[in-house]
Amino acid sequence: MNTEGTVELKEPVSTSVIAREALNEGVQAPQPEAALPEPASSPKGSNTFTFVIFTLFAVIVGIVIAFIYAGRDDLQMAEAPQVEEITSTEHESAPTEHESAPSASGTVTSRSGEKSRSGEKMKETEGAKEPEKPQSELRRLTRAELDRLNPLINEALSNHEAARGYYRHGDYADALTHYQKAINSYEELLPYYEQSLGEENNNTITIHKNLAAIYNSVGEVYRKQNNYAEASNWLNKSLKIRERVQGEDHPDTAKTYNNIALVYDSQEQYPEAVKWYQKSLAIYEKTLGSDHPDTAKGYNNLGMVYLHQDNYVGAMNLFKKAAAIQEKEDPDRNQHAAIAFNNIAEVYRAQGDYEFALPEYLRAYRILLGTYGEGHSVTQGVMRNMASAYERSGKPRPFDEWLQESLR
Repeated sequence: MNTEGTVELKEPVSTSVIAREALNEGVQAPQPEAALPEPASSPKGSNTFTFVIFTLFAVIVGIVIAFIYAGRDDLQMAEAPQVEEITSTEHESAPTEHESAPSASGTVTSRSGEKSRSGEKMKETEGAKEPEKPQSELRRLTRAELDRLNPLINEALSNHEAARGYYRHGDYADALTHYQKAINSYEELLPYYEQSLGEENNNTITIHKNLAAIYNSVGEVYRKQNNYAEASNWLNKSLKIRERVQGEDHPDTAKTYNNIALVYDSQEQYPEAVKWYQKSLAIYEKTLGSDHPDTAKGYNNLGMVYLHQDNYVGAMNLFKKAAAIQEKEDPDRNQHAAIAFNNIAEVYRAQGDYEFALPEYLRAYRILLGTYGEGHSVTQGVMRNMASAYERSGKPRPFDEWLQESLR
């Protein structure tokens, strides 16, 4: 059949609509700390006058240092909101008129000179943490460097937000342009934090996390454009950072596992897709619990692969688990629950059980009418699925008449 609640549907030739959820996220704003202070020296000597003079000198120096550090307060920024970024729903068929993807203006490259490599096969990556630098190797930032940090932080956050907006509107070329600008800003910031605060400092780690989040999003853009080699490359870049910085069992790492599975799924490489979906789902169940919305998306994704493989029992069980989780939160307006109901109906329809399929389609359609409205592509996609099942059921009444009566 991807994250901030915006769902897209591409209708397959069979008119079925099956959702796959890609998981992306927002970024955090680094909170620069003051440069490392030098150890304070203690007064020496037995002479009282010398002691007093030395104490006064230390106080004056302390005041001067205090004023210098006070100038850094403007660099402390609150964390950016943590927002699910991308949600897509699509299948293997050609896109409909409304969902056709514009081509990207160019290949996104890393500031460090690493360019995306076409044809690179997806692989698991493992990274070992480098040892923390001793404090003797850390240095204070200059005033010029400090003045440069704040605009770079703002540029990075601003460009990432702009990229997310362009993505949601299907403008992938502009999305990639702004993702690249955000990458440039973060890669320029990173050496300052590493040299002054160290690799293990929270702000340095935050920049690594933000870069991983953007790489993850860029990979999803390329997947949406069916450029699977580029998608694999960028997702592996994200995965390498996340496994090293956050660990293999972190929910953010699971998001990248999920999106790697989507790439395999899109290419109908179902055994590989199942492997990566299961890795992602195992982490969600362990860290977020079996009732979390992201876990529900994992159930839905794995269920979709089972449906592709005609494993109707396995698909139905997972779709029902996803629906049970999603409908707990605002059941009348939860589009993810609607997608799960649609997928349950798809399993029934695939087996010719139209009498069971139609009520599930109707549940999904009611929710989407209240959420997106009648004219939205998602709503229209579910209605076409329902109409197809109705016609195959052999009912004598016209579909439109039956639908209007059923909605009363």
